[in-house]
Amino acid sequence: MTGQDLDAVLPSEFLLTAMADCGPEDPVVRLAAQQVRSDQPRYDRSALAEALLLGPHAEEAPAWLLDAAVAADLETEKESPHFDRRPTLVALALGHPSCPASLRDQTLKRCTAGQLAQLGSPRAAERLVSAVAEEVRARGGTPPPMTPRLLEDPTQAQIVLRQGPLHDLVFVAARDTLPTAPDPGKPGEGEDADDWLERHARAYEAWASMWRLILERNPDRHREFVEWSKHTDAERTVRDELLGSLPWSVEPELLTELAAADLGRFPYELLLAQASRMRRDGSDKQQVLDCFAAELSALPDEEQVRLRHFLRRESTTLLDIGCEAPVTWARHAASGTWRHLLNPTQAKDGYRPVHWRAPATTLADLAARFAETAARALPFWEAEDRYSAIDPDEVAWVRDMMLHLPTVTEKVKAGVRPIVRHGRKRLSPHQRGLQPRYDQRRELEEILDTIERVLADPPPAVGADRRRSALGAPGEVRVRELAAVPAQALSEYLDRHPGDDSLVEKALLACAASGRRSDDDFEDVLRRHGSPDTVLLRLTEGLRGNLGGGPPWREAWTRLVLARRDITSELVRALPTWSVLRARGDRYGSAHPVVVSVVREALSVDQDAWDRFAACPATYSGPTAWLRLGDLLDAAAAGASWPKPPGSR
Repeated sequence: MTGQDLDAVLPSEFLLTAMADCGPEDPVVRLAAQQVRSDQPRYDRSALAEALLLGPHAEEAPAWLLDAAVAADLETEKESPHFDRRPTLVALALGHPSCPASLRDQTLKRCTAGQLAQLGSPRAAERLVSAVAEEVRARGGTPPPMTPRLLEDPTQAQIVLRQGPLHDLVFVAARDTLPTAPDPGKPGEGEDADDWLERHARAYEAWASMWRLILERNPDRHREFVEWSKHTDAERTVRDELLGSLPWSVEPELLTELAAADLGRFPYELLLAQASRMRRDGSDKQQVLDCFAAELSALPDEEQVRLRHFLRRESTTLLDIGCEAPVTWARHAASGTWRHLLNPTQAKDGYRPVHWRAPATTLADLAARFAETAARALPFWEAEDRYSAIDPDEVAWVRDMMLHLPTVTEKVKAGVRPIVRHGRKRLSPHQRGLQPRYDQRRELEEILDTIERVLADPPPAVGADRRRSALGAPGEVRVRELAAVPAQALSEYLDRHPGDDSLVEKALLACAASGRRSDDDFEDVLRRHGSPDTVLLRLTEGLRGNLGGGPPWREAWTRLVLARRDITSELVRALPTWSVLRARGDRYGSAHPVVVSVVREALSVDQDAWDRFAACPATYSGPTAWLRLGDLLDAAAAGASWPKPPGSR
C-alpha cells in the first residue's frame, strides 16, 4: 500500500481519533507513524506527530519521530519556523524526555529570538527552558550601552522580553543581558558640547522607550522589575515609566507604593529651596548646614551629598533655580509622571481609552496626596520677568492642585492669586517679551479661568474620584457650565449660594441643557426659587433667549415642565409647539393628556380651526421651532395670520 493509497483510505482525522489511548505497538499507531514519515501535507504530519508524542510515545519516542516533529515545523534551515501562541510541536519534541541534547542545541541555534521566547513559555518543559535560557545568555554576551539604534535594531534580549509571557529562567536570562544605561562617553572629534548633550538625551529617551515597551509586555512582573532594579541605573527609569506611562496596568498596591516613593522625594526639594534662599541672602555654606542639620540628617545619604555639593555654588542664577526647586518639582510632576493619575478618565493608550486596575477611590487618594504635597510649594513660587513666552505647564500644576485638594484654605488662596495675576500679565499683549502660540494661549486662558472659578467658589471635592467641579462665582457661571457637572455637585453649589434666584434660573435651564437630569433633580432646583409658581412661565415664554440650543434642549425642557403635577394650561400654551405636541403620555404611543386638553379647549369643534392648526408653520428645527403653542392655537381659532417666532424682529 502506498502513502497515497493510505491517505485516500485512512485520512489523518480518522487516525487521530482511532489511536486515542492506544499503546505504541497498536496497528493504528504504526499506520500513523507511517504517515508522519510519508510525503503527506505538513499540517497532517504535524498533527499526527503531536498526537504520537502526547499519547503512545509520551514517555519514550524514537529518534526518527523527534527529528520528524522538528522537521515538520522547520522544513529547511532557510525556512522560518512556524509557531503559534500555544505549545508548538517543536517545543513538544525538544522538551521530550527522549530528545538528545545535540538535537535540542542544534535546533535552538537555528531559532530567531522571537522563536526562543515562544519556546521558553511558562508551559514549556524544564529541560527545554534551561536550554533556551542558556542560548539567550550566550547570544546576549556582554550587554551594550543603550543607544537610539537599538530601538530599530534591538538586541536578542530586548526581542525576547517583548514577547511575554516567559518562563522564569528565560525571563531572568533575557533581563540580565538587556542593554545597560547609556554611556555618554566623551565628545567625539569635532563634536561640540550641545551636540554631545543632544546625543546623550536621545540615548536616555531610547532607554526609557525600551523599558516602557518591556514593562507594557510583562504586566505581571512589574513588582519583580521594581525589586530587581533597586540601586541600579534602571531604578528611576522603571519607576517613572510605571508611574507616568503605564499606571493603569500597575496593580493598586504597587501603584500606591510607587506614588508614595515619588512624593517622598519632595522633602529634598523643600530643603534645597530653603538652603538656597539662605545662601542667596548672604549666608555661607557652613551656616546653612548648621541651620538645617536636623533636616539634612533625615535625608538619604545620596541626597545629602547632592545638597552639600549644590551649596558650594556661588552663581546667583543657580541659586535662583534652587530657590524654586519645589515649584519645579510640582510643575514637572503634574505634566509628567503624575499626569495620568491626576486625570484618569482622560488617560489613553495610544488612541484607546484605558481600563485602570486601581479603583477610583485609590486614584482619588493618590491625587489628593499629590495636591497636598504640591500646595507646600506655593510659598516658594517667585515671579520672573522673562522674555520667553509663558508655557501652559507653568500654571497647569496649580489647576490640578486646586481641583484635587480636599480643602482650599485661605492660605492656599493667598499663594495662588499671585500666580494667576502673573499669568494674566504675561498673556497681555502689552507685556514685554514673546507671546505664546494661539493654541497655547487658549489653553492658558482655560487653565487660569478654572483656577479663578475655584478661588471664587471652592466647593468640596465630591464623587468617586473626589475631583472638584470648578464653577466659580454665581454671577459669572454659565448655563453650559452648570449643565456639565453632576447633579450632586450642582445641588451642593446651590446650597452654598441660597437665595440667589438668578442662579436658580440658570440651574433650571441647565437641567434641560444637560439632557440627563431627572424630574426629581428639576424639582430639587425649582424649590429653591423665591417664586416657583411663576418662574417657569417666565422662562418658558422667553425660552429662545433664555435657553437657546437645538431640538434636544427644547424637548428636554418640555419633558421636565410637563412632568410637574400642578402644571397649568397657561404654561402648556407657552411651550414650543413642535416639542409639546410630541410629548408622551403615561404609556407608549400616547400623547400627553394635558396638552390634548389644552388644544381641544382652544379649537373646540371648529373644523376649520383644526384644519388651519394642522397646517401651522411649526417645525422641528430653525426659528419656527420656537413658535409657542398658545400663539398658534389663537391664530388658528381666529383665522388670523401666523405669528412670527419669538425673538424675531
